[in-house]
Amino acid sequence: MARSRNIKPAFFSNDELAESNCALGRLFFIGLWTVADHNGNLEWRPKRLKAQLLPYDDCDIKKLAINLDKSGFIRYYSDGDILYINIAKFSDHQNPHKNEKLKGTTFPIYSEEGRQLVDLNTLMINLDKSRLNQESSQSDPADSLNLIPDSPIPKKRERFAPPSLDDVFNYMVEKSVHDPAVESERFVNYYESNGWKVGRNAMKSWQAAVRNWMKNIDDFKKPDLPPPKTKTIENLTNKDWANEIIEGNAQ
Repeated sequence: MARSRNIKPAFFSNDELAESNCALGRLFFIGLWTVADHNGNLEWRPKRLKAQLLPYDDCDIKKLAINLDKSGFIRYYSDGDILYINIAKFSDHQNPHKNEKLKGTTFPIYSEEGRQLVDLNTLMINLDKSRLNQESSQSDPADSLNLIPDSPIPKKRERFAPPSLDDVFNYMVEKSVHDPAVESERFVNYYESNGWKVGRNAMKSWQAAVRNWMKNIDDFKKPDLPPPKTKTIENLTNKDWANEIIEGNAQ
């Protein structure tokens, strides 16, 4: 059963979500909130989810979901029989109704052990990849801490480094910005003056900031010049009158 959920304004400016997922993927992500239980868990049933959340869109639900998993916004897991989805940090952003919590849930709680049962390339349950029976493994215990080769390796967040003027200029040229020399200098001067912040938050991606800057370039354009005045009796000079008479006689 679908449920009402909260959506915060910061969702729309989340550059990490936008860079890793297309518009339909982001819409699909919102839709998952409405069908998840109070823990942020739901059963992976692609045909049903397609019919519930994106009934009018021609898209590959599996591809959208894998992208969300790889970018860390959802996590697949299994109890060995059924495949589930866990929405990361669900409880941090949602406040389910108390009656929903009282009714309980039939979905198992997410666990890293359950995640190891899932082949993230095919979204199939693969019991051979389970780390639940590590005691029976003959490998060195330290080896059991290694990630499964087929699992996406989590990326370490790189520390933000402000771009140079040349970096911004070249990126704007690549994006076909009108007058990149002027706009790149304005961009760098603006963000250097505010400590490379977007609103109150530290900038995470200057490329995303440039793209937003490009969307707002029209706000800085000069207003259109007024149309030229038409000739009337009031604004014609004596010279104009003479020209009009000469042209009229010539005809």
